Amino acid sequence: MEIRGQRRYIQVDMKPSYHVFHFKNLKISLHPDVYEPAEDTFQLLEAVQVKPNDSVLELGTGCGVIALECTRQGCNVCCTDINPHAVALTRKNIKQNKHLLQGSIKIRKGDLFSPIKPHERFDVIIFNPPYLPTTEDEHVDTWFDYATDGGPDGLRTTERFLSKLSQYLKNEGRAYFMFSSLTKRETLTALLKRYQFKSSIVSSQHYNDEQLDVYCIKK
Repeated sequence: MEIRGQRRYIQVDMKPSYHVFHFKNLKISLHPDVYEPAEDTFQLLEAVQVKPNDSVLELGTGCGVIALECTRQGCNVCCTDINPHAVALTRKNIKQNKHLLQGSIKIRKGDLFSPIKPHERFDVIIFNPPYLPTTEDEHVDTWFDYATDGGPDGLRTTERFLSKLSQYLKNEGRAYFMFSSLTKRETLTALLKRYQFKSSIVSSQHYNDEQLDVYCIKK
């Protein structure tokens, strides 16, 4: 494993203009302007429970590894990202793994739920939000910043996600998202109560001085 600050990254095979890694049988290309899968990605991926023919929405898909693994398991997946490099990269990864995919997959460009049509509903919604508390002085206006900057309290994008979630989640559906102990759990608890979600922590891991939790929430 390669260490970058508090984040542990998988080792990859370097190529002239990009690098790749393998997850199970999937070959995933990466891009310097797209968030690389780290321990939070794989903790979330291991915690998500899907079954064939589930309709799945992944927000902020990045390189697309979570969306592709769900598709490999037979789900019908829609994934979104605001980053145009991520959209192009996910299209590339869909193409090079097409022979492994048992379900369908499509990628749309846009912020959170903005590319989703008002009538669309999903069995499973997945989101690894930007959750690092970031002051205005720390903010850097790059595409990578979109994937990490959670605002002053770390929950700015998570709150936007929760405020719209009910509209797109089926009545018996479930959503999974990441939470970091670098933010205030009591603030998240208040948000879940405000939007009337039932919640449980389905995975918890410690990394140095940070704890990462995967929440599963239902209506």
